[in-house]
Amino acid sequence: MIALIYVDTRAILPVVDGTWHRARFTHVPSPGEPITTLCGVSAVTEFELLDRRDVHGVPRQCWSCDLLYRRQHGIDVWPGHPGL
Repeated sequence: MIALIYVDTRAILPVVDGTWHRARFTHVPSPGEPITTLCGVSAVTEFELLDRRDVHGVPRQCWSCDLLYRRQHGIDVWPGHPGL
């Protein structure tokens, strides 16, 4: 018997050095697989349970990834956006 767990690849937000980023995924990356974020940061994939998310401190947002994501999806960018 198989228990399927469906993952929305659009909802994957990788955290690299305490900063969460955006990336385009065509599949769920395997552990050890290299990934590159929208802003160009590259890292190797590892997985943790969500309840361990802030063990290493609360992740902060990558404003460059946010700006690129907003522009790619036609979402308004306010004049004082930190990524500008």
